[in-house]
Amino acid sequence: MCRRVSYLPARSSDADVEKQNLLLVDDEDNILHSLKRILRKESFNIFTCHSAMEAFDLMALHNVQVIVSDQRMPEMSGTEFFSRVKEMYPDTIRLVLSGYTDLRSITDAINHGSIHKFITKPWHDDNFRKEVIAAFWLYQQQSKRK
Repeated sequence: MCRRVSYLPARSSDADVEKQNLLLVDDEDNILHSLKRILRKESFNIFTCHSAMEAFDLMALHNVQVIVSDQRMPEMSGTEFFSRVKEMYPDTIRLVLSGYTDLRSITDAINHGSIHKFITKPWHDDNFRKEVIAAFWLYQQQSKRK
């Protein structure tokens, strides 16, 4: 269990800012293991959490550029999580992963969480990997404009 820390955006060291950090949030271990397996050959750091609260703790310590979160989790939905992330860490690229494709979930995720992509379960491994790589590319492009 993570220790509770302040939810203010962290100012990481210059070395941490240079790293590409990915955060995977899902309450199911098998999903997290599968996603890590797909991305194992990529050069970015992969952090995993089982809840939104753990994710906030981790994000307070690390400069995370891309987040993939499940939509349906206990305590807080992916949409609620991304809505808070958007306020606290507006530069992150946010991707929702969900087995539920009802229009309301998709609309809420887009409107409230400002997500970049809505990825359905089950996913195609190569497409998922490409979406994550594209999200890092988008983050870099946005950073160059600032």
